[in-house]
Amino acid sequence: MLVLEVPNGGWKEGVQALVAELIASNYELTLRAARAHSLDELEAELEREVVGSGAMAGVLVTRADGRGFACLCRATSPCERFEMEIGDGELSRSRLALAVVERLRPIDLPARVPAPKPAQQAAPPVTHQPTKVHPLGEPSAPRFRAWVGGGSVLASGLTAPLPWAGASFDATLRSPWGLELGLAGSPLAGTSQSYAGSLSLRALQITAFATFEPFARRGFGLHLGLGGGTLYLRENATPAPGFDGFSRSASVAVVSARARLQYRAGSVYVGLVVDPGMLVPALNVEAGTATVQRIGRPWLTLQASLGLAL
Repeated sequence: MLVLEVPNGGWKEGVQALVAELIASNYELTLRAARAHSLDELEAELEREVVGSGAMAGVLVTRADGRGFACLCRATSPCERFEMEIGDGELSRSRLALAVVERLRPIDLPARVPAPKPAQQAAPPVTHQPTKVHPLGEPSAPRFRAWVGGGSVLASGLTAPLPWAGASFDATLRSPWGLELGLAGSPLAGTSQSYAGSLSLRALQITAFATFEPFARRGFGLHLGLGGGTLYLRENATPAPGFDGFSRSASVAVVSARARLQYRAGSVYVGLVVDPGMLVPALNVEAGTATVQRIGRPWLTLQASLGLAL
């Protein structure tokens, strides 16, 4: 039996209660220190350790947000999770440890039972009352995801929405915090009209967001971000009579927030994305000494997106 212990931020008393209960039930134990910290990462590490060590089963106990958690992984079946309130101290630790041992009883684990001495009688088997526990039925949160999407940009200075398409990649660094990198641009040109003429606009944008996802394990979730990047804009001018026009390009910074409402079905995600932001500095369209258009204050992106967990 492999026991994985979280060295920092874990639940030492809970591990001690589990080890005592396993020893009392005559299981042979191997204790190892875990490297991961979040519950999802700990479960994945435990599963790898069980397969790599050749143990028939492995278990860990930890706590978070006032609740105790236990994870039981077997070499031939999926991992199981249990959770329990731990407000009543030692009693809670014992109940969670007993629940794990009860789940171990139906499988045949190798155990070394000391042979009784000739002048002694073997101790009677230890019996326990079954304890009610609640398995966590929510799917685990993915570590990496890839997104593609399309929509439009609404911005000051634009006569009509600018068509928009993009792709991004997000990674969970330590739940619920993460990082998202994106590349987007306009597959079709947009227009800006004024009394001095018209502009045909194309844009390419690279952004990065620090993200926060409080409900990553649920079907419906909210993905929030804050960041920015660089926007490259190419303008082709068509002047009105009496004006001269020329084409130019410019690179400016874009500061943006991100809000994605998403629905998860297995490893596939569907999302609606709103990115409110602005260009720094704004792009001014001038005719003589007058500014006829001011593009990018605000710069609002709306997209529908499709994601895949990797």
